[in-house]
Formats: sequence, structure tokens, C-alpha cells
Amino acid sequence: MAEIVVNRYATALFEIAKEKGAMTKFKEEASAICEVLKNEPEYMNLLGHPSVIEAQKLELIEQAFTGRVSDEFVGLMGLIIKKSRTEYLIRILTQFIEMAKEDEGLIKATVTSAMPLTNQQLAQIKENLEQGTGKTIELDAQIDASLIGGLIVRVGDKVVDGSIKGQMDALKSQLNSLRLA
Repeated sequence: MAEIVVNRYATALFEIAKEKGAMTKFKEEASAICEVLKNEPEYMNLLGHPSVIEAQKLELIEQAFTGRVSDEFVGLMGLIIKKSRTEYLIRILTQFIEMAKEDEGLIKATVTSAMPLTNQQLAQIKENLEQGTGKTIELDAQIDASLIGGLIVRVGDKVVDGSIKGQMDALKSQLNSLRLA
């Protein structure tokens, strides 16, 4: 249910940005709003708190964002408050940002390794992914010592597991499924 709600609002915002030809502006504003909301958890708690009446929440949104971001964002946040979906606000904005980046030809990818990769290795991975997808890659590097060795690369919803741990898990699964004759 949550994914449906997040996707519906993010898609609506994306369509509005597309219609107005303001995708870059909307993406920047969504990023700024996300930063504010993430850095001010008390503010988010106040917006979601059941004892704070809706009118006060709407006034808080108006005071904080009117004149600083597009009216569409103020309206969206007001609608989210009226529909009691405040807990989805950051996820909605984050999904919109990802949709806007993808529309610009930018895809987020994550490479996870057992040890830190050099800048040269990261640049090579990024170049290979860009050649393979035909899009610009925003690469995020993470470290997970439990992988033992190798890499896990995530591009959008696709995952390539070339880690030793992944290979060992696959082998374990195969061995567990063997039946002795």
C-alpha cells in the first residue's frame, strides 16, 4: 500500500513538472525540502502528530515554504497533510527526484565491495555502466566486509552479484537442493 501511495504522488508531481517544463527547478526544490525535513525531525514529528490539528499543520507548511518553493510543493504538502499521509512525504519527494534524474538520463547505481575501491576503479565501473546503459550514472560506493571479495552492482532494480559471499550462498543452495539417489 505504501509504495502505491508514494508512487501515485511522485508520478503526479512528475507530470506537473513535465507539463510546466520545470523539471530541473522542481528537482532542486524537492531536494531542498527533503534536506530541511531530514535535518528537522522535530518538524516532521509535529506535522505527523495526531494532537496537532490540521489547520495548525497547514499553517506550519505555509510559514515554512510559501515564497521559498513553488506553489505546487506547498499544495502537495497540504494535500498530504489533509490525507493523513505525512509519513510518506520524504519518500514521495525522494521518488520524484529519482524520476526526474532518470528523465534527464541520469541513473543511480550502487557498487558494494568488501574493501574500499580506488577512484580509478570506481571511474572504470562508472564508465562500463554508462556504456552498458547509455545513460549517465550517479555512482554510490559502499563497503560490506561480509562479501569477502568481489562486487555487488545495483543499477535501478537490477542487481549483479559477483561477490564471493553470493557465490557461496548459491553453492550452498544448490547443495541443499541435491537429492542423493
